[in-house]
Amino acid sequence: MRLSKTVRSALSVAALTALALPLGSSPSLAQSQTAAQPVPPMRSRLMTTLTGWEVTEYLKRNDVVYVPVGPVEQNGGNPTDVEYVIPLAFAQELAAKSDGLVMPYLAYFYPGGTTTSPGTVYVSTSDSLPYLKALTRSLIRQGFRRIVFLTSHGPSGNTLLPLVRETFDEYHVPVLWMDTGTVRAVKPGETRGAPGDGPPNARKLVTYGSYQIVGRLNDMPVGLSQPKHEVQRDPSNLSRFVPPAQGTPAGSFYADPVEHGGFVEPVTAAEREQWGREGAAYIRGQVAAFDANGMLDALRKRDQFTKELEKRYGGLLPAAGR
Repeated sequence: MRLSKTVRSALSVAALTALALPLGSSPSLAQSQTAAQPVPPMRSRLMTTLTGWEVTEYLKRNDVVYVPVGPVEQNGGNPTDVEYVIPLAFAQELAAKSDGLVMPYLAYFYPGGTTTSPGTVYVSTSDSLPYLKALTRSLIRQGFRRIVFLTSHGPSGNTLLPLVRETFDEYHVPVLWMDTGTVRAVKPGETRGAPGDGPPNARKLVTYGSYQIVGRLNDMPVGLSQPKHEVQRDPSNLSRFVPPAQGTPAGSFYADPVEHGGFVEPVTAAEREQWGREGAAYIRGQVAAFDANGMLDALRKRDQFTKELEKRYGGLLPAAGR
């Protein structure tokens, strides 16, 4: 599916100051975020790059892992893994800020209605969920207690919502799922679900910046264009009866692959470099403005409180006898 509305609209205009200021240079940001210990340097934040001994040493001091998840699908002029690369970039930046690790490579999951393109890899939600649950069980067994799934794909909730709920019921570990669009500053009195403000080119900045951050900017095509044609549209307009607040009201396919991401338009090498550079700074500004350590502290408190409830309610809780 397309980059979720949250990603495209929830990026704060204030974060654009990151294009001109060094990270952490704003006193107001530093004062508003939860105090945290200095982040120890590591050879890499990618769990798959570290040796087993390095992971063991990390788990002696912390228990945070970010898990970016996305589909491989048709998406206009972007590589087909764009909605995996975006959460991967955010995960890397969040891990560096909050002393976490990143579990990469989870790029083949439920895409939605883009299967009218041969570039889309289809994996159903019922096939995706057991695999993600198996990985989550392993992470808990390994010693991770604060597990944060990151997505940037509209239909991700079809898989991630049952994942976090069922994992909690079975293991009593409060696994967290968040969209990358929520990684931003929150104004006083603003609820977390509010869309915030964003510049018109937010989607472009996030896309190119993500490939810049993960070291794959050259994967963004240069000089490529697609012949245009007339596009047929779904005449039902079903959403006027049931607004798609949490996904579509009924299943559907894209009538034409270009409905998701548009036609491929030519980009110059200079534009790619500029958008990659500006987009990386944009994303880092969003991460700098987000209280990641406060979120992780809240997640730990939820975990501790759940343990108290286990003692209070015992066998009444699901999976208590496992």
